Amino acid sequence: MTSPLTPVLLGTDIGVYSMARSFHEAYGVRSIVVSEGPRGPIDHSSIIENVYMGAGADDERLLATLDRIAAERPGDRVLMVNVEHHIDLVRRERAWLEERFVVPTPTDAVIDRVGDKGVLGGVLRAEGVAGPAGVAVDIPGTDRLAWPRALADLTFPVVVKPATSGEYETLQFPGRKKIFAADRVDDVVDILQAVKDAGFGGEMLVQELVPGDDTFNRLVNVYVDSRGEMTMAASGQVLLGLHQPAFLGNAAIALVEYDTDLVATVRRVLTAVDYRGYASVDLKIDPRDGVPRLLDINPRIGRSNYYINVGGANPVRAMVEDRVHHRAHAPELATDLGVFAYVPTAVLPRYLCDRSLRAKVRGVLRRRRAVHPLDYPADTNLRRTAYRLLAGVNQVRALRTHYPRPTGTGF
Repeated sequence: MTSPLTPVLLGTDIGVYSMARSFHEAYGVRSIVVSEGPRGPIDHSSIIENVYMGAGADDERLLATLDRIAAERPGDRVLMVNVEHHIDLVRRERAWLEERFVVPTPTDAVIDRVGDKGVLGGVLRAEGVAGPAGVAVDIPGTDRLAWPRALADLTFPVVVKPATSGEYETLQFPGRKKIFAADRVDDVVDILQAVKDAGFGGEMLVQELVPGDDTFNRLVNVYVDSRGEMTMAASGQVLLGLHQPAFLGNAAIALVEYDTDLVATVRRVLTAVDYRGYASVDLKIDPRDGVPRLLDINPRIGRSNYYINVGGANPVRAMVEDRVHHRAHAPELATDLGVFAYVPTAVLPRYLCDRSLRAKVRGVLRRRRAVHPLDYPADTNLRRTAYRLLAGVNQVRALRTHYPRPTGTGF
């Protein structure tokens, strides 16, 4: 007899609901979602059992909650995390958590390899994969007198972002953004000083900015099983990103289209670092030469993970077959053409500058309407529908504020 499967998910955002939907679609199970309190994407859902810890819950309370869930739920329990500060928690408490849950977060060694600019840069060069030039700045170990020298060899403009964002996610300071763009050395120095003054204790990456609007960005998401086989793969072209300061870099609307060459490129890099688990990889096509440049490898399923399902694959099934059932799984490739949309597609004519791309997307939408991850026929509820529609309106308003027209850099 198969043991009952209990997915336990940390967080409240659209990516968490998407994971719960994937588990429900694949196995018909409800997921337990652990969070501080109610939030729109996870509220009033029939496929989620919400466990609220209360505002300001610390690691001790979270671990106590997980301990109680593990004691109460027999069978196979899977713990899914999808933001950096939860990945950091897994790294600190991995042994304790793995006594109670299947934890498909990549190993510390793998996370370190893809997070180390020097190591990853060497792998990219060895595999013939392009990446942006950049430097890693040790914030607590340096100061503004040293920073201009560290940046001397870079070509501007640049982007500035945390090398690992777990600690950064908890920081608050004036002008905080997930990713900064800067045109001058002085601008970078001011950004690094603000981060240092906020108490950040890690590294900030300063990378040459790859030009091009949102449509030059590409997504590749994969799952690599315990044998080193890639048993799930998906790719897509970002049509429009989120542009609120806290969400820069996340896809709002994406054309789901399987790109064999991009997936093969990612496979080579992940094989070279002996990767296992989920990877969410960001690339950008450089309009100057048409070459894809690998920007980031994130050790998680990704916030926009439901685009994988739009392409015809289920991202959690590959993991459950591997880590829970311990058996090989035939690769699932997201080869169905479609559109993933968290923002109403009515805004696309304003942001798609390329006429051929605009026509292509229009043709896809004629054949198949866009898929919103929160619009799940098996989880209908008037309050959820109202939230989804209102959230769409708010996203359009946010675009008008933060990105009213497409730019040549996406910033």
